[in-house]
Amino acid sequence: YEALYNIVVSFKQNLRVINKTNNYYTKYDLATGKKVVCKQGCEGQPTNWAIRKSMHKDTVFGEVNLKRIKPVSFNEAIKHPDRIVKKDFKKKVIELLDRGFDAKKIKKYIEENKDVWSDINLSKVDVYYFTKDTNDRYFATRKPLDISFDKKKIESSVTDTGICKILLKHLENCNSDPELAFSEDGIDEMNRNISKLNDGKPHQPIYKVRVYEKADKFAVGHVGNKSSKFVEADKGTNLYFAIYENELVNEETGAIAKKRTFATIPLNVVMDRLKQGLSPAPADEFGNSPKYVLSPNDLVYVPSDGGEINLADRSRIYKMVSCTKNQIFFVPANIASPIVSAVEMGSLNKEERAWTNEMIKEVCVPIKINRLGNISIKEK
Repeated sequence: YEALYNIVVSFKQNLRVINKTNNYYTKYDLATGKKVVCKQGCEGQPTNWAIRKSMHKDTVFGEVNLKRIKPVSFNEAIKHPDRIVKKDFKKKVIELLDRGFDAKKIKKYIEENKDVWSDINLSKVDVYYFTKDTNDRYFATRKPLDISFDKKKIESSVTDTGICKILLKHLENCNSDPELAFSEDGIDEMNRNISKLNDGKPHQPIYKVRVYEKADKFAVGHVGNKSSKFVEADKGTNLYFAIYENELVNEETGAIAKKRTFATIPLNVVMDRLKQGLSPAPADEFGNSPKYVLSPNDLVYVPSDGGEINLADRSRIYKMVSCTKNQIFFVPANIASPIVSAVEMGSLNKEERAWTNEMIKEVCVPIKINRLGNISIKEK
């Protein structure tokens, strides 16, 4: 038992994201006129790179600029009075601004005429805004209508407001039952009565709708219309997790504390950096290079509360499994697979915390094992 307990299984790390192609082709030699075999990428030709991972999922999205409503203060609202939602109030504010009224005078006017503007709350004025003016990004793609389109999904994800209105009316006519409304027969019935559902106006039959979602996607390319086509990373392509460490000085005591920040490096960023001969992980927003970069199957040691490192204590060695955004998941190095799935190590069969309750990414130190089984701290 003791001999088995002291064995730490390590994994050879061979993450090939990109590599140069080794293709050969035949061509005529101009000097001799004979066919010769040449290696691709030689004789001044550009280097061709082979991508060894799935670059993105199949679905292609387009970025959308959604018009939404938010409450703001009156002083903020009059900076763009044309965006005020309430039409009669917007008309009056624009009229008063044209007459030379400032914010203070307009407020006084509204207060003096409370009987007319009783429904106006100057502390919260609803205005329209566009999502491209914020840090949020939304992407849309066309999807076929099916029974998953309930009232909540239609209101929160369908981009076209006219189609949204038709779908909601049809759903209401079917007792708010999406299985009845958007089955094959239900969709046929909706398209037969589509003019009636559209207030008597003609409309093309609806079989697919454009739905949007809030996400962080990247462009397929930079040339032509590729810059307007967006995709998301495929499953299993998060291969590098960067750990940055910054020194923070306590102004009162002068003590220096170290704080870690984290980021999963997207595959498209990794490919671009590797093509330039750079390391996979870029510097953080402060210009600091990563202290550690972890990949799946890497081993780390979790120091005790006092920061002591005792590599003879095998129970504190963990193996990295996966990462996403600023999260990274591990399993103890001596566990191959759980005996009872989704019980021993949480619902995902992997955890962010050590079994001694430390947050692993906050304190971990990467380790390496040589061919003789000797364990040592891995240098940066």
